[in-house]
Amino acid sequence: MRSCTTQINKKMAISTSTFFRTILSLSLFLFVFSLPSPSLAAAKCNANDKAALLQIKAAMNNAYYLASWDPNTDCCSWYDVTCDSSGRVTRLEIFDDTDVTGSISPAIGNLPYLNFIDINALPKLSGSIPSSITKLTRLTFLRLKGNNLSGPIPTAIGNLNKLTFLDVSSNSLSGSIPASATKLTNLDAFHFENNNLCGAIPQGGKLQSFGTSPYDNNKCLCGAPLTPCK
Repeated sequence: MRSCTTQINKKMAISTSTFFRTILSLSLFLFVFSLPSPSLAAAKCNANDKAALLQIKAAMNNAYYLASWDPNTDCCSWYDVTCDSSGRVTRLEIFDDTDVTGSISPAIGNLPYLNFIDINALPKLSGSIPSSITKLTRLTFLRLKGNNLSGPIPTAIGNLNKLTFLDVSSNSLSGSIPASATKLTNLDAFHFENNNLCGAIPQGGKLQSFGTSPYDNNKCLCGAPLTPCK
């Protein structure tokens, strides 16, 4: 009887040991499986994109607004910067700050994966719209509203033919609306109002599709949808 009981106890001990070894093995498997692999880890910011962003920061006089733009950190973690899974910068948003001064650096054109730019409500931001911005052919959204930008709209603005939204209103822009703007055929909305623009509105594309309000309060724009030019 005692021998039988001993055998039963041994079997139970073996079963218990096997059970705990199984649990331990499963736990280790789940732990290892949960660790991020190199392919799943977040990609770090592209070095060229980082250099361009730092030039943009410098042109804005290293504004406190951009304090998180630390060259010793990954730029995909910076405030108002968004990257895709490969570490390329796709969105840039700098807005609503009365202390940002300086200008928009031409280096913005060195961010080829940008599809979204929102630089607005920075009343002390001056200078012109850099022509290099027209190299960003992935852009679908461009808002440069409510700054103190001057000079002309870049003549090659029509290169941005994926734009669905364009807003350069409430600045001090001068000159005419470039003829290439007729190539912006994907626009769902645009705004040129509250500037010093003058001359004939180019005919074609979407420029006559949204009434007169996108052209309000300019110096001397004319032509459809406004009154004919004299």
